[in-house]
Amino acid sequence: MFEHLRLKAGTWYARMHFRSAKDPIVHFNDVLSSARNALILLPETAQDDGAVTGVVEQLRQKFQTGSITLVSPRWSAAPFAGDQGSTLVTYSAEDLTMWFVPRMELLRKLKKSTFDVAIDLNLGFSLPSAFLCRASQAPVRVSFTKPHADEFYNFQVKAAPALSLQQAYTMLIKCMEMF
Repeated sequence: MFEHLRLKAGTWYARMHFRSAKDPIVHFNDVLSSARNALILLPETAQDDGAVTGVVEQLRQKFQTGSITLVSPRWSAAPFAGDQGSTLVTYSAEDLTMWFVPRMELLRKLKKSTFDVAIDLNLGFSLPSAFLCRASQAPVRVSFTKPHADEFYNFQVKAAPALSLQQAYTMLIKCMEMF
């Protein structure tokens, strides 16, 4: 019942937290093709594991010369726990404040690295993922269009509601390959 109000308050806090952080001007000509270090935020909700695993594998191929950091809720991290060539950062409800904002310990884990691109794979709005994406200070932050996305992402892909998760991820990868 109060989750909606907590999410609204957390979103307001996040918008105020990042209001003075100005994004540098990014020329999208080759920014994604030259990116080497990626932050990938896995979906929070239970979805098609095959589609998520498939898009992560495609992104691994794209960033094979660099590094990948996967961020996942603890309950959905099992398929990625033993992966070679990537770092897995998990979080649980204890790592979030009452307002669904990541705590400093979780933010410190991400700030140990620098990222060229951050990709949020949530189809719907997820405040923890959006906050982590913005806090990563990646010059390019990719996501699907959703409410409040303009405050957190600077590269958005519109997926039709009729698309399956696999089709939406395929469209995201194709849009990213254009740059």
